[in-house]
Amino acid sequence: MRWLAVAALVVLSIARPSVARAQDISCDRAGAKEVRALRFEGNTTFSDDVLSTIVLTTASSFTRRHFRWLFNIGTARCLPEDGLGDDQELLKTFYKNNGFYQTKVEGTVTPVPSDQVDVTFHVTEGAPLRLDSVLITGLDSVPDSAAIVRDLPIGKGRPVGVLLVLTAVDTISLRLRNAGYPRAEVFQVFTANAAKQSASVELQVVTGARARIGTIAVTRGGPSPERAPEIDSAVVLRLLGFRSGDWYSDRALADARRNLYSLGTYRHVGIELDSAQQASDTLATIQVDVREDYVRQIQSEQGWAQLDCFRLEATYTDKNFLNLAQRLDVTGRVSKLGFGAPTDWGPLCRRHDLIPDSLASSKLNYYAGATVRQPGLFGSAWVPAYSAYTERRGQYKSYLRTTFVGLDVSATRNIAQTTPFRLGYALEFGQTLAEPAFLCAVFTACTAAEQAAIQRRLPFGVARMSLQQSRVDNPVEPRSGYIVGGELRGSSNVIGSAQSLEFFKITGEGSLYRPLAARATVALRIQGGLIGGTNLPPPQERLYAGGAASVRGFQQNLLGPLVYLVDSAETTVIKMPDGTVALVSTDTTTALRTIPTGGNRLVVFNAELRIRDPFIPNLLEYVPFVDAGEVFTSEAGNIVNLNLNRLSVTPGLGLRYFSPIGPIQANAGYNPAKIRAGPAYFTPLRSNGTAPLVCVTAPGAPLAPAKVDKNGAIIGSVTSDCPASFVPKGSSGFFSRFVFTLSIGTDF
Repeated sequence: MRWLAVAALVVLSIARPSVARAQDISCDRAGAKEVRALRFEGNTTFSDDVLSTIVLTTASSFTRRHFRWLFNIGTARCLPEDGLGDDQELLKTFYKNNGFYQTKVEGTVTPVPSDQVDVTFHVTEGAPLRLDSVLITGLDSVPDSAAIVRDLPIGKGRPVGVLLVLTAVDTISLRLRNAGYPRAEVFQVFTANAAKQSASVELQVVTGARARIGTIAVTRGGPSPERAPEIDSAVVLRLLGFRSGDWYSDRALADARRNLYSLGTYRHVGIELDSAQQASDTLATIQVDVREDYVRQIQSEQGWAQLDCFRLEATYTDKNFLNLAQRLDVTGRVSKLGFGAPTDWGPLCRRHDLIPDSLASSKLNYYAGATVRQPGLFGSAWVPAYSAYTERRGQYKSYLRTTFVGLDVSATRNIAQTTPFRLGYALEFGQTLAEPAFLCAVFTACTAAEQAAIQRRLPFGVARMSLQQSRVDNPVEPRSGYIVGGELRGSSNVIGSAQSLEFFKITGEGSLYRPLAARATVALRIQGGLIGGTNLPPPQERLYAGGAASVRGFQQNLLGPLVYLVDSAETTVIKMPDGTVALVSTDTTTALRTIPTGGNRLVVFNAELRIRDPFIPNLLEYVPFVDAGEVFTSEAGNIVNLNLNRLSVTPGLGLRYFSPIGPIQANAGYNPAKIRAGPAYFTPLRSNGTAPLVCVTAPGAPLAPAKVDKNGAIIGSVTSDCPASFVPKGSSGFFSRFVFTLSIGTDF
C-alpha cells in the first residue's frame, strides 16, 4: 500500500498530463532544436536525477551527444514543441506536493553551435510548510493504539506536504490491517496556509470490526488441464503459516504467498480476503488459489571453469516427496574433467598454471548426495534440510579433501524479508591430504610417519551459524544497496570431532554499491576472518586469499605465507664437519612448485568502478579496481596483532562481458610487491620410492643440516626447523608484474 502514496504523488505532480505528455520531443519536425545538455540549479532538497524524471525535456543519448560527428548513432531528443512552460509548471507542482508552496522555476535555453541547445532550470525552492497541528481520531478501541501511530512521517513542527500525509495514511492503514482490522480506512484533511508557511492535518480512522480468520477455502489446480493436482488441501493448509482463529493480518497473507512460491512447487499462488467481506464481520474468510507446477524434473548443467576445467552436474528433483510437499534433490557432480585422473585428456585441459598443482588438481573431484527440505518445522518459520553425501574437493595448490560419508542437518528462517538465518551441523568421516612441504612448514610434521598421522581418516563434526542480509536492487549486477553477512564455525570432540581437529572460526563480509552516474557504479567490499583454538586449524578450514574473487594481483590462494619446492640442481651442497650436508640456494634457484599454507587471520579490501560501455552497455563493462589484503598466521592459541601496513595493494583493470550464461570477467592486476620469502624444500627420491623433505636455506640464513647415506646421497633433514628466508628467482620486468585472472559471475 505504500506504493499508493507514490502513485498519488505521480498523479498530483503531473497536473496536466493531457497537455504536457502530448508534446513532441522528437527531432523530425521543422525547426526542432536538439537538447545537448539538461541541468538544474538551485535545487538542494531533490537531486538532478529526481527532477529530470518530472520534466518532459530530455537530453539526447550519450552516443548521440559525443559521437554523432563520427557515427550517426544514438537517439536525438529536441525541445518540446511548446517550449519549457509546461516543464516549469510540472516542477512547481512537484515541489508544492512536497510542501514547497513558494517555489519558483525559470527555464533558460542557451544556443550552442549548429542546431543544438543547452537547457537549464533555475529553481528557487523557498521554505517548506511546517505542521502546526495534527489530529488523529478513531483509534480509541484499538489495542496498543500507540504502536499504530508510532514514528509517523508527519509531526508537529516538521516539514509537511501531500506526499508525507498520504504516506502517513498508508502507514496507519497497513498497521491496522496487520493488527486484525481487514477493512480499516483512513480519511485525511490537509489544510495549507501558504502565507504563514504552515499546515494542519486531521486523520479520521474508521477501523471496522476486528476480525479473526474463519474459513480458509482452498482451490487447487494441476500444471495443465489434463493433470490433476498432487498436493492435498490439508498439506496446503499446513504450509500457510496461519490457521482459523488467528487474528487477521495482511502480513500473514503476504508471508504465506511468499513461502508457497519459495517452494518452487506452484506456478500461481493467490491468497486474498474474500471480496464479499463486510466491515462489520468478525470472521474473515480467506480464499487460497494454488496452481501446481510439474513436481518432478531432471536438470543438467555443463560448463568450464578456470580451475575446474570441464564440469558436469545433474539433479533429480521431487517437489512432493512422500506426498508432504517436501523437496528431494538427488545431485551428482564431477569437475576437473580432462585434467584430474582418471580423465587426463592431455593438452585439452593441461595448462601451465595447473601442471605444478599435482595434489589438489590432479584428482577428479566429485559429489553425490541427496537432500530433503521440509517446508516448515512443526508449523514454524524454520525450514529444515537433511543431507547425506560423499565428495572429493580440492583447494588449489593446498589440499585434497575426501569425505567418504557425510551427514548434514540444517535449518533456515528469514528474520527479515531478505535476511536468512541458518543453523547447521555436519558430521563427516574423511581424510585431508596436503603437500608434504605444507605439513612440514605448518604442522612441523616432516617425516612420513608424522604426516601419515596427521592425514589419517578421522571423524570431523562442525557446527555452524550464518546470517546474511541483502538489500540490493539487482542480485546479478547491483547498482545500489548493500550485502552483509557472517558465519561462525566450530569443531569439538563434544560434537563428534577428533580432538586434533578442534577449532573455532569466524568470517564476515560486507559489500556496498552506489551509482555515480547513469552508467557508472562504485562497489566496495571488505572481508575478514579469524580462527582460534588450542590447535592449528586443519588445512580445509584455514583462510586463503588471492584470485579473481579476492586480491586480483595474486593468483588463486597465493597471497599469504608460501612454501617452495626447488630442484637440487639449482642449489649448492655444503659439507658440514659432523658428516651432514646443507643445501643452499643460489641467485638462479627457481621454484618448481609454490604451495600456499593459508593462515588464521584474514583481511581483504576491494574497490572498483563499474562503467558500462557507451555503445553496447548491455554487453560490456569496464572495471578499474584496487584490491588490498593479507593473510596472517600465528601459533595455536595466540592472538596476532593485525599490522595493516603489511597489506598488499594491487590496482588493475577488468573487462566484464554479459554473456547468456552470466557475466564473464577478465582481470589484469598489477602486483608491485616483491616475491615473498618462505621455507624451501628439496624432495630426493629414495630407492624404496619414498621422498623425504630436505630444507634448502638461503645464503646467509642458518644452515639446516641433512643426513647422507654411505654413498653420499641425501636421505633427509636432521631438523624440522627450516628458515622462511628463500626467495625464488623471478622476472623483475614491468609486464611480469601483471597477473591475469578469469571468473564467471561478478567478483562480488
